Amino acid sequence: MNDNLKQAYVRLGLTETVTREELNKRFDLLLKRRRTLSTDEEIADYEADFQAYKLILDTWDEQEIQEAEDQRLAKYGRFSGTASKWERFMRLYKTHVILSIVAVLVLIFGGKALYDNYQHRQYLASLPPVDATIMFVGNFGAKDSSGDTAALEQAVIDAYPQWKRVEATIVYLPKTGEGADTLDMNHMQKAVVELAANRPDIVIMDDATIEWIGGQAGFQNLEPITADGKLAADDTRMRWGTNEDTGKRELYGVDIMDSPFISALPIDYNVKSIIIGVLGEDNKDKTIEFVKHIAEEQAAK
Repeated sequence: MNDNLKQAYVRLGLTETVTREELNKRFDLLLKRRRTLSTDEEIADYEADFQAYKLILDTWDEQEIQEAEDQRLAKYGRFSGTASKWERFMRLYKTHVILSIVAVLVLIFGGKALYDNYQHRQYLASLPPVDATIMFVGNFGAKDSSGDTAALEQAVIDAYPQWKRVEATIVYLPKTGEGADTLDMNHMQKAVVELAANRPDIVIMDDATIEWIGGQAGFQNLEPITADGKLAADDTRMRWGTNEDTGKRELYGVDIMDSPFISALPIDYNVKSIIIGVLGEDNKDKTIEFVKHIAEEQAAK
């Protein structure tokens, strides 16, 4: 035992046979005493006691680790010292080897990632521009169990050949509560993030989602779809609301629940109505024309 350790025992008035349990209890009492200190002398005395306890506890921990190491190496008998040195050498050597392997793998996979990224950018560049982004928000799910939306996007194009490329996403927003008239809070938070981050051109929603969003707020006015008289403004499928900014009544959505368009999509749904609305401003002429086409198909059904 070194002199510093002996002095630590003496300072604390402990014998070398003190148990860890007793030492821990006294150490806890010391920590609690810290709140009552007021003078510099008391604080200095406390710090000295603290360092003494810490030295004893650290020494015990080191001894226990060494004893465990000695027991582990005991199987090597008189070669335990050599085995210990060899293991330390191997740990150092293995570290260098692992780092070298990692560096090589980074070069290999990093290079492959760059190449794949280049190939992907080349592929995207070869595609036609995106005509519209569509987001399904509500109690919807893709029939493809992997969650891939390629089949859904193709179904939209099949239904509206004027478009060559669309991007579709599904934001699942299940109903909760006894009457299934409320929405799951966790999924609502995710939906808020998705809508804010991606700002789709078109949103297709169920009735509970429309109520959550707040009806007309934020949607483009679809009233032009009734201009030629093919669609009646008082059709029960039309969803009207008051624009809070202008105070005017506007058509913000159309219920397309029974449309051939919806029935042809590879999605699952358990809802009372499916409302389509236009959010995007930049692409609104094109997307409003799409809504008109879907609504007229349903009317002619």
